[in-house]
Amino acid sequence: MRQIVAIAALASGLVLSPLAMAEQPAGKHDHFKGDITKADFLKKMEERFDKMDTNKDGVLSEAERKAAHENMRAEREQRRKERMASQPMAK
Repeated sequence: MRQIVAIAALASGLVLSPLAMAEQPAGKHDHFKGDITKADFLKKMEERFDKMDTNKDGVLSEAERKAAHENMRAEREQRRKERMASQPMAK
């Protein structure tokens, strides 16, 4: 069961990572530049899984996945607002 959850988390990471990277400030995802080994990639996905697994039971519940998704959405929105506030106003 843990493998299925880990694979699902990995797959969602593969889909969402490029989207998240597009929203990140420069330098935030420097670890994704250039070549990356499978071991390094899996380590990063395990770190993401562990961050999402708030009760540390080794399983991502639907509630944990939704909370993580909402947290990522809120962080993206905050970064967008900060970018917009730092840009000069058009005349």
